[in-house]
Order: sequence, then C-alpha cells, then structure tokens
Amino acid sequence: MRVVLLFPQWTQTYGIFGYFARRHSGRPPLGLAYLAAVAERAGHEVRIIDGQREGLGPRELARKALAERPDIVGITAASPFWDTAREIAAQVKALAREMPLAVGGPHITILEEQAFDPVFDYGFVGEADQSWPEFLNRLEAGRAFEDIKGILFRENGVVRFTGMPDPVDIEALPFPARHLLSSDYWIGTPKGRKRLATIMWSRGCPFRCVFCATSILSKKVRKRSPESVVEEMVSVVCDFKERHFLFEDDNLTLDRAWMLRFCDLLERCRLPLTFEGCTRADLLDEELVKRMAGVGLVRLMLGLESADPEIRRIIKKDIPLACHAEANALCARHGVETLNFVMLGLPGETRETVKRTLDYLRGAHDIGEVTFSIATPYPGTELLEMAGRGEYGLRLMTEDWSKYRRYGSAVMAVNDLSPGDLVRLQNDGLASIYLAPWRWRPMWRKMGLLGVLLTLFRLILYLGHKLTRWTRGGRRCSA
Repeated sequence: MRVVLLFPQWTQTYGIFGYFARRHSGRPPLGLAYLAAVAERAGHEVRIIDGQREGLGPRELARKALAERPDIVGITAASPFWDTAREIAAQVKALAREMPLAVGGPHITILEEQAFDPVFDYGFVGEADQSWPEFLNRLEAGRAFEDIKGILFRENGVVRFTGMPDPVDIEALPFPARHLLSSDYWIGTPKGRKRLATIMWSRGCPFRCVFCATSILSKKVRKRSPESVVEEMVSVVCDFKERHFLFEDDNLTLDRAWMLRFCDLLERCRLPLTFEGCTRADLLDEELVKRMAGVGLVRLMLGLESADPEIRRIIKKDIPLACHAEANALCARHGVETLNFVMLGLPGETRETVKRTLDYLRGAHDIGEVTFSIATPYPGTELLEMAGRGEYGLRLMTEDWSKYRRYGSAVMAVNDLSPGDLVRLQNDGLASIYLAPWRWRPMWRKMGLLGVLLTLFRLILYLGHKLTRWTRGGRRCSA
C-alpha cells in the first residue's frame, strides 16, 4: 500500500510565542519515523509530510498528501492541535471522500472513543508499532482486523474498540525511517546552531507528576541496549551527516549503569557529536556528568517547576529544592548548560508563590536558560482531575482543546490569579528572568537575533506594566 503520514502544524496560533516554539520544538517527528519504518519493513511504500516544518495549514497539507496518491492517510495529534488534525481530515475528505483516514497519538490514546470523531475511519490507541503494519497488511488484502489490538473503527455506525495493545519490545524495532524526513531541522546549542536528529533509548517513566500523563501512555519503562543506541547514532552521523542528538526520553539518566556503558561505547567510536536530553535533578552525580560531558553532552533539561515547597509537594515533585541547585552547579562545573522547566499556575499558586519562584531564578547563576510555561491540565493527568474537583484553588475555565497551550494561553484560574493574570505573569516573568546578564549569551546562541529582539519586546512590556502600576499606585499584579 502507498501510505502518507502527516504531522500537523501547531505553532500558528501561538503569536509571539510561536517563534520561540518553532525555535525550541522544530524537531523531526520521531514517532512517525518509527511507524514509517515498521510499515516499510512490512512492504509498504511510505511518505512523511511535516506540516510544522513546511508551514502548511490544513488545506495545504491535505492537498500535498493527496498529491502523493495514497491508499491511506495517517495523522498524529496531541491535545493542543487535535482540532487542527480534525480540520486536516475534513479537508482530505472534502477532496477525496473515500480516502481512508487513520489517527493516532496521545490524545486519542487517552480519550479513546470520546475523541474518535466521525471524520476519522480508524483510530490507533497506544503504541502502534505492532498494530499499524499488521493493520496495513490486512487492509491491503481485504481481510478482517478485529483481532488486532489497539484499533478503533465503526461497524454499522457503532464504534468498536479492539482493546489495549500489548507493550512493544522496542529493542526489536527497526531504526526510524530518517530517509523520509527532511535534513533541514536545526537547533541552537551551546556549541552553536546544529542540524538535529531525535533519538530515544527508553519508553516510559516511573514517576507520577500530576501534570503528566506518562503513567497512562506508557506504564512500564522499557529500554534498548546501549549497543543498539550507539549503532543508530553512528548510522545517523555516517548516512545523514547529522551530529547533534536530542534524546526524547523522559529521563535520560534514569539507569546510571546504562548511561555509563553508553558513554564507554560512544567514546570508543570517537565520533565528533553532541547531545542533550531531559532528566531529574536527583539522577545526576559528579562521575556521571563528567563522563557524559566527555563524550558530547552539552545541555540537560531539568524539571524545576516551582520553587515553592508546598506546590512541589502537591505536584509530587519529590526532589528537594537544594538538589536542583546542586545539579545546576554540577553541570556548570563540567561545561554542561542547563535548561530549567518552570510552570506557572500550578495547584496552590498565588502571587506570592510566583514571586518566590522568580526570586529563586533571578539569583540562580548556574541556570543558563529557563522556560516559563503555564500549567495545562491535559487529558489523562491528575492535574485535570484536580481542576475538575476545584482542589487547591484551581478552576477549569474551558474544555476547548485548541486553547490547551502552555504559552500565551491559560485554561485554568487558580486562587486569585485569573487566566489573564497568568498570561501576563508569564510574559513578565520571562522578561525579568532574562534581565540577568549571564543569560544573554545562552539566549543569543539558542534564539538568534530575532529571539533576542522578541525578548527585548517582552522586557518593554514588563517595564511598562511596572511603570503603570507605580504611577497609578495600584495593586501589584505581577511578580
């Protein structure tokens, strides 16, 4: 069969934040590359179209997909751009009414039948690395597929679900089909702008932060061997000339012994490459960071979230704040830049807790970069349940998924902070954090000139808000 897989454009509604989102998150769609690889292994012909990279709206993406003359079109979507995925499907159906349409991704995995809009013919729940190629084989042969787990479909107008799929043996998967992706993905790093490849050595996370749905999406941590991962990295460098890797694992250093073995193998290859990834502050130590830095680690992303101890307790971020200070200092000693994730509007948030977090960040000289997002209660998270019950001052304001964005939009109020207050505080907070001179260089390297200018624009807005409050003598509404 001739298969076309689509990744929707998702930053077009982010306004000023869209530039930063594209700069930070313009990465190859690794999930689609895996699905393409297993489909090709089963004998099918596949194309991947990345609407985000190419800047294609729903109609343009639908037209480009149909120009490939596919036998089936597949779309992936997370909650914030679920409406975009539905619009793409509607555009495909308007142009080719009988074209089979399949949808997968985290949104339908969590909501299942609730999200199975009539515009889609098939829905794939959970990991589709096994169900997808088998489904294509059966569809091509005109055979029944009701015994393949993980599929939503309709029979006589009634939605049927074949049940959750079994966990995938990720060691047995082929390498992602990178030959179907553009080579034009770039990211700013401490070593300058580099062409980017995404990679993963594990699936799943053992931790249970309230704002994350990983416990539903992947309950058990499964790992590839270090040998397999290094072999893949060597093939990427040799075949595609990409030398910077972003690990998409939830916790890059979850298995210390695995990582040390990986470093040993990578060192023997003597490849000129760099890499980065996310981890927890309590999963680092001197020897580990030194070994990783020695084989190309340039940046680690850490989930700080809040500097308020009570909020950290509520969100189950069971890491002492002092551990974050130690982790940032440790990375700085070995020349590894840290990017700390911070969330605004978490359960229990007040103006005072926002100020506490901002004061902490302003004085943290070892933190080079900060992202300051707005807490968003995605489907499948405990945070959504908390908001629905009105716990810790939370109030859910809308169920419109298109507004469930972390930047420039808020769908919850918390205590005396309205959604508008949270958006304003996000802008003011980011501007004030980057007033620190030691953060100018990392910002320049990652964001470029336009990013610097947009940050200066934020700073002007921030100073304007402060001046307005001072001249009016009004109540403080920003930290």
